[in-house]
Amino acid sequence: MTDYENPTAMIDLERYPIADLDAPDARVLIEGCRASLEADGALSMPGFIRPEAVEAIAAEARELAPLAFEIATEHTCYFEPADEGFPEDHPRRRMLFSRKGGVANDQIDETALLNRLYQWDGLMAFVAAVLGEDRLYRHADSMAALNINVFEPGQSLDWHFDRADFSVTLSIETAKGGGMFEYVPGLRAPDDENYDGVAEVIEGAAGDIQLLPFDAGTLALFRGHYALHRVTPVIGQRARLAAVFSYVREPDVIFTPYARKLFYGREESATPR
Repeated sequence: MTDYENPTAMIDLERYPIADLDAPDARVLIEGCRASLEADGALSMPGFIRPEAVEAIAAEARELAPLAFEIATEHTCYFEPADEGFPEDHPRRRMLFSRKGGVANDQIDETALLNRLYQWDGLMAFVAAVLGEDRLYRHADSMAALNINVFEPGQSLDWHFDRADFSVTLSIETAKGGGMFEYVPGLRAPDDENYDGVAEVIEGAAGDIQLLPFDAGTLALFRGHYALHRVTPVIGQRARLAAVFSYVREPDVIFTPYARKLFYGREESATPR
């Protein structure tokens, strides 16, 4: 069994030839990924991680899952306080409920397979190329850089917009049922909040809800700032596990103590890096 000291051994390079981004086959892949992301607001790359590597990653993640800090909170779809200046049923005021767990970066060993992937410059360069960015940086916060989202049975993440322009996630283990990633692409725009459309989705009246394929081993890029999205309740006895790779446009980005307390239940890192 390989020890995956070289992170490229975890990736299906025949299907996703990203070891050399200047190679012709890599350029074709990047252009295709970029076109899909532009058209759909989301990009799903099934089988990005080889099956045997997925199982090794999942085994590590299962051991870490009990360390997850559980967040159970009411929120608007903007993750902002309810604005009393709007009617009670308005999206800016309507409260939703989410409950999930998160394992922080400082709880994940530096030698863990997920960290080997996250720390590999080649993966970050590939993500930057697909996004059309000159370069990206790893998140500097010792808690927020790499996380494992843990959705236990009955847990879910309700409708919301992301604050960040993009996210990068890796599916580690799917639930027996539920735990589906649903989204409505392009629901709002910089010059149009489309409150009527947002309200229709929240109330279950919209018909343009898309499903992002997210089988174990899938790497996904998602532009969630303008796309309303959610993770449906997990059904069955198996948790839904997914890694979040936090890449940012500026160096030295860290969370405030308030944000750390909110998302991880503590202000100080256990193992500063």
